[in-house]
Amino acid sequence: MRPYELNSSLNDDAGEWIASHGVNRYRDWDELRYSIRSVEKHAGSFRNNIQILVNAVEGEDGTMSKQRPTWLKDDSEIQSALQVLSQEDFFGAEEAECLPTFNSLTIENQIYNTPSDTDRVSRDVPLTEKLRLTIIQIFAMSDDMFLGKPHAASDIYSPLFGTVMGFKPNSYNTIVPPSEKDALRFGEKPYLIYTSWMLNRRFGTRKRKGQVHFGHSLSRSVYKEAMEAFPRPALKSACQKFRGETGFQLYSWYNAFHYTIERHREALLWSYIMIRSDPDRNGYLNWEERQAIVSDLEEGLANEGRNSFRKRMYYYVAKSLGDAGLEAPKVNVETTWTSLDGPATIANIDCFEFNVNECLAPGFSSPSWDERSDNPVFSTAAIFDRLARQDPQCGDCLTKLLLNRVEQGLSPLLPHADKDAEHRQTVLKALKRYSYVVVEPDALFTMVTDAEQVQVRLIDRLADPDKQAGQLCLNDDVTTDNENELLALRETISRLFNEHWGTPSRFEAWS
Repeated sequence: MRPYELNSSLNDDAGEWIASHGVNRYRDWDELRYSIRSVEKHAGSFRNNIQILVNAVEGEDGTMSKQRPTWLKDDSEIQSALQVLSQEDFFGAEEAECLPTFNSLTIENQIYNTPSDTDRVSRDVPLTEKLRLTIIQIFAMSDDMFLGKPHAASDIYSPLFGTVMGFKPNSYNTIVPPSEKDALRFGEKPYLIYTSWMLNRRFGTRKRKGQVHFGHSLSRSVYKEAMEAFPRPALKSACQKFRGETGFQLYSWYNAFHYTIERHREALLWSYIMIRSDPDRNGYLNWEERQAIVSDLEEGLANEGRNSFRKRMYYYVAKSLGDAGLEAPKVNVETTWTSLDGPATIANIDCFEFNVNECLAPGFSSPSWDERSDNPVFSTAAIFDRLARQDPQCGDCLTKLLLNRVEQGLSPLLPHADKDAEHRQTVLKALKRYSYVVVEPDALFTMVTDAEQVQVRLIDRLADPDKQAGQLCLNDDVTTDNENELLALRETISRLFNEHWGTPSRFEAWS
C-alpha cells in the first residue's frame, strides 16, 4: 500500500476501502484502444484530432519517454490526427514545477493548454467567427468512456447554441468554508463542495448541480478564463500529485460549466443595468430612468405564470440547426435549456413577489430621494453588484420578468439596436462566447463488478437497439483477486468491446 493511498480522503480509518480498491486503480482492460475506436466509428466524420494525455517515465538510461500504448502506430504515420502528450507538453511553466502528477483532477485543470495545430493555423489564416469558434472546442473523455451511437457535432457544440452541458440531480451550495469533515467525504464530493464555495464567493450563493460523469465539451479560452478566475486555488490544485492528497481541490469541469452560465448571466445584467437603463452613461439611475425600469418590470410581471407566453427555444434546437444548414443532434436530443432562453438560473423560479425597493435599492420606486442630491444606492455599479452577486435571486427574477415582455429572444435586456449599436455588439459577442445548451444526456454509467453483471447489464441490454446509449462510462469497481473470476470478466468485457467497436482504428499498429 502506497503512503498517498493510506492518507487519501477516500480511505477509512481501518483502511478497508482502499485495500479493496487498490488493484483496480492500475488495472488495464484495454479501454483506451476501444474508446478511440468508438470515437472513430461514431464521431469520425467531424472530429478534428485526438490527443492522448499520459505520464512521462524515466528509462534505464535516465532519459524520459512518454507512456505510449504498445498498439499505437508510429507518430510519423498518424501525427496529423493523433498526438501523445506527456504532462510536460501542456502544463504551464509554474504548474510544471510540480510534475509529475498522478491526479486526474490536476491533469484536467491544465487541459486547455494542450497544443493544437488547428489553433496555430487559425492565427495565420483568416477565418469566419463561426469556424474560429468551432476549432477551439475541446471534448474531453476519460479512457473508460465510449461513444455508443453515431454523433453529430451539435451533440457536443454548435455555433448557434454553444457548448453542450449535462448535469446530475445533486447540487451544492457551500455557504461556509469547507470543513475537515467535508474533506473526508466520499469520491468527488470534497472537490464539488470546495469549488461550490469558490463559485459562491465570486458569483453569489446558489445551488449548483454537479456535472455528469461523461465526456465534457468547452472552448479552450473559456476553460482557461474559468481557471484563471481563481489563480491561487488553481495553482494549488496543480501541485496535488494524488487525488485526496490534501482533501480539497478546484474541480475544473464543475467550475468551468458554472462559470460559463454565470458569465452569460452577468453579461445580460450588465447590459440592462449599466447600458440600456442608463442612457446618459453617468453611472446613476435618476428618477426618470428608474421609472422606465419599473415600467418594464410591470409589463413583464403581467405575463408571469403564463407558461405558454414565451417561446422556449430549447424545443426548437433541432429545427433551428436544420434551418441553418447544420446537422441536428443525434444523441443529446433531450434539451432542457438554452442560453437563448435566458440564464439557466431562471428555469424554475416564480417571481410574483418581486419588490424593486428590496431587490434594487431602498426607495427605488420613490422620486423623493432625488430632490436634494444623488443617492449612492442608485448608482448602476451598486445595483449591478447587488443583482449579480449579493442577491442573485433578485437578479434572476429581474431577468425573468424583463424577458417576459417579449415572446422570444433576449432583446429586452440588450442595448437598443438603433440608439447604441456599438454596445449592443459588445454584449452580443459576450453572450456568444458564453452560450450553452443544457441536455439530459443519452448516457449509461456502470460500476463494473463481475462477468455476470457485464453480461446482463451491458451485453444483453445493449443488444436491444432501443436500450443502446449514446455514451457509456465503465468504471472499474472490481474488488475480487480470484484469477478465474478475473479471467471470466476479462473475456466478457472483451466480448462487449468487440461486439460494439470490433473494427480497428487507423491508429492501431496491430489488433
